[in-house]
Amino acid sequence: MKKRLGGFKNIHVAKLLSDGTFQAPVPVTGAKAIEAELAYEQVQFYADNAIDYSDFIFNGGEGTLTVSGLTASEYELLFGSTVADGGVLVKSSDIAPEVAILFERNKLGTNEKVLYVIYCAKFAPPAISAQTMEGSVEEETVELTFTVRELADGEVFYMLDTEAHAGTKDAAWYSTVQFA
Repeated sequence: MKKRLGGFKNIHVAKLLSDGTFQAPVPVTGAKAIEAELAYEQVQFYADNAIDYSDFIFNGGEGTLTVSGLTASEYELLFGSTVADGGVLVKSSDIAPEVAILFERNKLGTNEKVLYVIYCAKFAPPAISAQTMEGSVEEETVELTFTVRELADGEVFYMLDTEAHAGTKDAAWYSTVQFA
């Protein structure tokens, strides 16, 4: 079984509803890169001059998603901004929804892939930046920061190797949020 991965594509997000279910995933175009760092806090208790208990407890996480740009509807989807008549109004009172982030990576040397879903992320609106063109055009990307938390049952993320999986979850990956 091959295990080397390359590439990143098909970024989708699905809003988490108040009942713990997700809306259907919606594509976010122009995926460039994603990185999520999960934080685990070490807990140790001592008794009789020795470590009596030692473990790591999930303590949230954070990450970045880099895209080639954002559409007005993506501002509304990711940050809860108001979209009207081609414009986007970002207010300090906007409440970004919690979303699942879905994407895939290719397994090098095969036609298979590894599918990912990060269950509960919340994005912060991006910085506003621009630069002048100096003789040539350079790509300007948008870097979005997000936080990660666990769902009520402790689920943080799920990944599915299509080479090892024999079910139908991979076929439905971008139509409904999948669980283990």
